[in-house]
Amino acid sequence: MDSFWIFLFCLALGGFLFWKNVPGLMALIKGAQPLTAEDELEEVEGTYVSWNVTYPVDEYMETTKTTKINGVSTGTKKHRSSWLVIDKDRGICLSIEVPVKRFNEMMEQSDTFFDSIQTETDIPDGGVPVSGSLEVLEGEELRYFKQMARSYDLPVGDVVYHIRDGSVYGETKTNIYGLSAIGVFLLLIASFILYKTLDNSAKRLIDQYLAQNPDVTMEQLESDFAAAQEVNKVWVGKRWTFSPKMGPNMQYLLFDNNQLIWVHSGAVRSGKSVNFYVWWSLIDGSERQVSLSSEKKCTQVMEKYNQFAHVVVGNSAEYGYMLQNDREAFLDLKYRNAAGKE
Repeated sequence: MDSFWIFLFCLALGGFLFWKNVPGLMALIKGAQPLTAEDELEEVEGTYVSWNVTYPVDEYMETTKTTKINGVSTGTKKHRSSWLVIDKDRGICLSIEVPVKRFNEMMEQSDTFFDSIQTETDIPDGGVPVSGSLEVLEGEELRYFKQMARSYDLPVGDVVYHIRDGSVYGETKTNIYGLSAIGVFLLLIASFILYKTLDNSAKRLIDQYLAQNPDVTMEQLESDFAAAQEVNKVWVGKRWTFSPKMGPNMQYLLFDNNQLIWVHSGAVRSGKSVNFYVWWSLIDGSERQVSLSSEKKCTQVMEKYNQFAHVVVGNSAEYGYMLQNDREAFLDLKYRNAAGKE
């Protein structure tokens, strides 16, 4: 995948994850607002609140979760537990949902509540502390809640409020922290790619080339580029070849055609994908390359170099073997002969 598309992917996904979880993350950083007896629930609806459950009546619904390994179910287990709870300060009933690991806490508090009724004693201070967004109960959960309330002859208001312990704006604390961290990580990757791209910008690469070649001027480069033949984002001029995607690692922008000894193309398989390249071999032993989307495009670029008498053009394996094992003979094929005729 081209670094540009990696940059866009990281920026888009990282930005979305961070943007989606920022409200919950800010609420967690700020901390839960204690729900007091004086608070009007409709005024704090949607707020991240904390509250002590003192009078849990009964579990009205349980949520299960099926675990699968390689698509095969390994069983269904109880995941969360929803309770009908009396809010004595307001004279209403609330819905409290807790993870299954807190079921025993709610059960013990419920037993304490009913024991206090039978013994006509006060309930000890404490209760079960919960924290989550205060939301309006709806749908199937509301129906089960009302059924449970009727079975105990408890009143149900026009609006029933619900606190899902450990959840902020519909997401668990773990998800908020985890997805926010992933979002930040992806944004950091995008920032790094952008930095490297800017660091390897055209101006910097041109300035670097001019510094290394003091006999070359910017006016010469501009003139040659203006008259160059463009094919598939590669500009072949009389003196230089230009490409914004020139590698390795996109660290080059141009090279001197007079230094070119061989141009060839080919495909490299990476996993299930195939990448197509044009390679340029230079007289100093270094190599430049560019990745294109098809073999046809690589061939079109390669054929542009038939106009240069000193350049070997072609994909013959013999050229590669000769260059590797008998460089002098390779240079005699065209490079030296053409230079001698000039």
